[in-house]
Amino acid sequence: MKLKLALLVGGLLLAGLCVAVGYVLGRQPPPPAPVVALPPERPTAGPPIDAERIQSGRIAVERMPVAVTDVLETHTTEIIRTREILEGKQARITGTCSPGSAIRVVGEDGSVVCQRLPRGVVSVSALAGQPRSSATGTAQASVPGGVGRFQTSGEDDFLVIPISLPDGALVTGFSYTLWDNDEAVDGGAYLYRSDDTMMAKLATSGAKGEIRMVSTDAIEARRVDNSGFGYMVFLQMSARAGQNLMPISASVTYRLP
Repeated sequence: MKLKLALLVGGLLLAGLCVAVGYVLGRQPPPPAPVVALPPERPTAGPPIDAERIQSGRIAVERMPVAVTDVLETHTTEIIRTREILEGKQARITGTCSPGSAIRVVGEDGSVVCQRLPRGVVSVSALAGQPRSSATGTAQASVPGGVGRFQTSGEDDFLVIPISLPDGALVTGFSYTLWDNDEAVDGGAYLYRSDDTMMAKLATSGAKGEIRMVSTDAIEARRVDNSGFGYMVFLQMSARAGQNLMPISASVTYRLP
C-alpha cells in the first residue's frame, strides 16, 4: 500500500515537472525593451561673472557664448572693410573756380582743375544789396514770381550790389528784373565800374501788376579788368513808391575772347 502511494506521488511530480518544462520551452522570449536616446550632455556653465567686470568691459572672450563671439567677429570684419573703402574714396572737394570757369577735374586731395567757359551769365539778387545812404530804410517783400527789396523811408536811393565778373571777359548784355506798379515813379538799373564809368543803364516806365524784365546790349568799356577795377550794380528805389517799386535781380552776360 505504501509502495503504491509513493509511486503515485512520484508520477504526479514527474508529470508536473514535464508540464513546467514544456511550458518553459514553448514560451516565446519577451521583446527587448526600447532604447531611449538621452539628450546630449550640455556643457556646464562657468562660475558667475562679477558685476564689476561687466561694467568695466573686462570679460574674457572665451567666457562669452559662441553666438556672441561670432557676431563680434562679423562686425569686426565689416568695420575693417568699411575703413578700407573709406580710405579709397576721394577727399571732399576743397578747391574752387572763379566766375566764368567750371570744375574740370577733381584731384584725390580735393583740389580742382578749372576750365573757362566761352559764355556765361552772372546774376545778383536785390536781397544782397545795401542802400547808398545809411539813413535809408528798406524791407524785403514777395510778389507773385519773385522776392525783392524796396525802400521804406528816406530820400529816393539806390541799392548797391557788387558783382564778380571773369577777368578778360567781354560784357555782352545787361538785364534787370523788377516789380514796378507805380505810375508816377519809374525804375532804373545801372552797371558801373569802380572808376565811375557807367557801362550800361536800364529804365522802366508805366505801371504793371506783374514782374517784368528789361535788357540792353549797349555796353561801354566792355572788357573786364579785375586787376584795375571793381564792378557793381545800382538798382533804383523810392520811398514814395514803396513796395510798388521793388528791384528783384540783375544779370550780366559775357563771352570770353
